[in-house]
Amino acid sequence: MYKPFGKLKEILNTVNLRPCESCFFMPVDSSWEEVTKKSKPLKEKNYFWKLTPRKAVWHSENPWPPEKIEVKVWLTSEYMEGRAKGVSKKVVKDLREGKYSVKNSLNLRGMRVEEAREAFEEFIKLSIQRGDQCVLIIHGRGLSSPGEPVLKNKVREWLEKGPYRKYVIAYASARPCDGGAGATYVLLSTRPLKR
Repeated sequence: MYKPFGKLKEILNTVNLRPCESCFFMPVDSSWEEVTKKSKPLKEKNYFWKLTPRKAVWHSENPWPPEKIEVKVWLTSEYMEGRAKGVSKKVVKDLREGKYSVKNSLNLRGMRVEEAREAFEEFIKLSIQRGDQCVLIIHGRGLSSPGEPVLKNKVREWLEKGPYRKYVIAYASARPCDGGAGATYVLLSTRPLKR
C-alpha cells in the first residue's frame, strides 16, 4: 500500500520541535500595551518599501457608459437618397432621420431580380391604395453579390424610373436600427405628382 506521508512522519518524530526562547508568543488575555513593550525592532532591514501614489492606477476615472459614437449613414458611400422635383431638402432630412412613421415593409433579400421587381411593384401599388405614407423596403447591402449590389441598385432604378415613380415623393437609406444601408425608406403620395 502506498503511503506518501509515512516518511514525513518519521522525520517529524525525530526532530525536536520546541519553540525557541527568543520567539514571542502573545497570550490571548494580554493587552496591546504589553504587546508593544515586549516587541523589538527588526535588526536586519531586508524589506523594501516605497511611497504609495496619491491615486491608485485602477482608480482613473473612465466615464461609463462611454460616449455614443454617432455614425452618419448619409456620409458613407453606401447611402442613397432621392426626391421628386419641387420637394424640399427638409423632407429628405426628416425621412432619413426616421421622423416619418413606417406603415409597412417589404423584404426582398434572397429574391432574384425578376421576382423582386414583381414583389416591389405589387407592394408599392397596395401601399398607395391603402394610403401608406412611408414604407420600408429591405434589399440588403449586396455584400454577397459579386461586384456592386444588385437588388439595391435595382430598387433605386425602380423608384426613379419604374411605373410608380410619379407616386414617390422621396427615398433615403434607413437608419441603422431599421437596416442602415441595407434598407430604404420610401415616402409615397396617394395622387401622382406632376413632373
